[in-house]
Amino acid sequence: MAVQIGGLVGLYGGAAIGILAWWFGRHMAKKQRGLDELHDHIWQKARAISWFFSLASMYILFTLIMFGMELKAAMVLGVIMLVHFASWGITGVILSINMNMEEPLKASKVKFGIFIVALSVICFGILSITTGIWMFLLASVPPSTIGIIFALTPEKSNEEI
Repeated sequence: MAVQIGGLVGLYGGAAIGILAWWFGRHMAKKQRGLDELHDHIWQKARAISWFFSLASMYILFTLIMFGMELKAAMVLGVIMLVHFASWGITGVILSINMNMEEPLKASKVKFGIFIVALSVICFGILSITTGIWMFLLASVPPSTIGIIFALTPEKSNEEI
């Protein structure tokens, strides 16, 4: 078993960059008095919601294993970690935008946008796993982008001033 230098650099380099970005973001928010009770509430709620996404990904992975697909522990843990962090970040951004807008986003639009993102990632992820061609995951980027834009774009009001 050879040590993969690129894997180690990616693993620990990504963690270091993530910690630095987190620290820098908190430092800048502190300067602008952005670390208040609303900030804490938003990110605690986002973390709580992300556990539901993590639980769903665990059930999907367990289902794949029960259907006979051989998954390695590192791949499974990586998928769960990616789902958890991505859903935490996306949910936090949606809640932050929603709390700071004059008129909140419609829940049905946000749910539909998230459904588009989740469906495309799940479908192309399963296709990628079953075929062994990871490039299929790149095909999930355009529908995911459309879903995020749809979810985060407020409706235009038809009111006249």
